[in-house]
Amino acid sequence: MTTAVAVSAAFVLSAASPSSQSQVKPPSLGELETRARVDSNDPVAHYTYAAALVKKGRYADAEPPLRIAVRIDPQYAPALMLLARVNDSRYMPFGVMPRGNRLYFVRLDPRADETTLLRRRAFLVDPLVEIGTPNRAVLPMKWRETLGQAMRAYDAQRWSEASAGFQSVIDRTVKPSDSTKVPPVVLWYRARCALKVGDFGDAIRHLQWLLALRMQDSASEQTWNPFAGEELRYVLAYVHQQAGRTDEAVERYQALLEQNLGLDGAHTHLAEIYSAQGRWGDAVEERVRAIQSNPDATSLYFNLGVTLIAAGRYAEAIASLQRYVESYPRESRAYYLIGVGHMSLGSTDSARTALTQFLALAPTRYAEQIDDAKRRLTALGN
Repeated sequence: MTTAVAVSAAFVLSAASPSSQSQVKPPSLGELETRARVDSNDPVAHYTYAAALVKKGRYADAEPPLRIAVRIDPQYAPALMLLARVNDSRYMPFGVMPRGNRLYFVRLDPRADETTLLRRRAFLVDPLVEIGTPNRAVLPMKWRETLGQAMRAYDAQRWSEASAGFQSVIDRTVKPSDSTKVPPVVLWYRARCALKVGDFGDAIRHLQWLLALRMQDSASEQTWNPFAGEELRYVLAYVHQQAGRTDEAVERYQALLEQNLGLDGAHTHLAEIYSAQGRWGDAVEERVRAIQSNPDATSLYFNLGVTLIAAGRYAEAIASLQRYVESYPRESRAYYLIGVGHMSLGSTDSARTALTQFLALAPTRYAEQIDDAKRRLTALGN
């Protein structure tokens, strides 16, 4: 196998991508638990099991597998976001605080800071990660029944039905001279429905509308809008990127970075764009800038290592990936890439050690890479 093919194989390794095999009957909770136990280094297996537990309201039981998932892959956005939701669900005690001659009820959440960080990290990795269905209590009273039906269709992945429900509210609230009466929650989920079916133009239109409402600070902001203006601009940049409108995406990410140099996610997504274009020097530079923006995020060294491998800068890649596995030793993808790097440098013993470690840890989902690692070990004389 050539180095170019090996690098291509490395890129399809993604802990955030579950198996594409469809199942006629959903697995039982017991089956999911068994999968997580057998494939103990697969963050997807742990997340899937935890998500099933959350559906049954077993939040305390869902926390351990979620924490395992993010210890294996700290950039697995669905697990980060679900762990934040579990924190919210598990810790909701209230205390009474006197102020003057009044008593105020204050939420006492021992994990409030962690929950905020989890949500922020998930959002930066994937601006479109599911944030959870809003509570019916925050939906506009006038449209609560219609929106409730649309949300149920959305949760059931009936995108056409959900889109029609959200669109009906838009059609009944927009006035010829005033488009600010549309509830923000409707625009957000109408855009998400469009994204689910690949209609990027429609999604961008509704997201732009939502941003306009956000910037007007209208009364509708009091109903539901989870994002600040900067965050919505970040979402829009990411959607342009997903739509293949790379020039527009780059321009939007760069504009965001002019306002916030600490937005490491923007550097990360710029690196993705430049990598897809084969602009390896620019891609590596953006990976380095992401680390400089958030030096505490050791997980970013994995991204840098992947890009350095693709750029053919193997020694640098190995150093970056070794730093990563010091903090996240159960992430098998890193060992695969370290093995590729050592093999490309002719370091036979080191390549053999890394590839053997990959095979010891790799989830069964990585069948293609497991086969490739075995072929490499055979070529190395093992």
